[in-house]
Amino acid sequence: MTLVNPIGWRLLKRLGLTAALGRLTRGSLRFDGAGKRAKTENLQRLVTEHFRAYSDPNHPCCPTLFMALDALNNKSAVIVETGSSAWGTNSTILFDAYCNSFGGHCYSVDIRPDPMLQLRRLVSNRTSLYCDDSVSFLSTLTVPENKIDLLYLDSWDVDWNDPIPSAIHGLNEYLTATRNLQSGSLVLIDDTPVDLDSIRFVQPHAIESFRNFQEKFGFEPGKGSLVKRLIESTGRGTILAHKYQLLIRI
Repeated sequence: MTLVNPIGWRLLKRLGLTAALGRLTRGSLRFDGAGKRAKTENLQRLVTEHFRAYSDPNHPCCPTLFMALDALNNKSAVIVETGSSAWGTNSTILFDAYCNSFGGHCYSVDIRPDPMLQLRRLVSNRTSLYCDDSVSFLSTLTVPENKIDLLYLDSWDVDWNDPIPSAIHGLNEYLTATRNLQSGSLVLIDDTPVDLDSIRFVQPHAIESFRNFQEKFGFEPGKGSLVKRLIESTGRGTILAHKYQLLIRI
């Protein structure tokens, strides 16, 4: 059973969402990257070449992913990703490229073994790949100086007809990760459209569901929607960018 942090529980109770908690299955596997990758000291070139080779140069998430990496100031960084990506933005490969070029380490977890098996020869030894429940993983993860420099949450796909489970899971991940989030840490959350225009551009099929949820609950659905509400209600964190992805600095 995935338990919600007491702070999260109070937020869910206030929003009338406490009936939506579900169960998660978890496993435990790890592989370190075994690929050989070129390095670059130019972040703009690194990101541009990544999206050209592994994704789409016009991908709507490219600007916020660049902004998050740019905020690391080309310094060694601890990057933690939930929801390993071997498709779409291929973010795991992107984060590995950053750590391979500028130093640090990327820890990426997914509840499915497939991404880990696909990625292990595409990423360098700067990346460790895990198959586990992300909340369980975050609860035991040990990182240098107890600080995650960039946390990327993208593990539970949003069902726009029933977006609450994904939002609760995202909140659970964030609250569990706070043990390793310090002042200056960055949190980037995928699938958190700020408005109808954002979801119309990325997932037009979900417009009606988005609008219905917004009218019913008074805020936008999405993977990071409850994290955003928590940040706004506690003041612990600053929203740096919000379009289809949500970028926060603690």
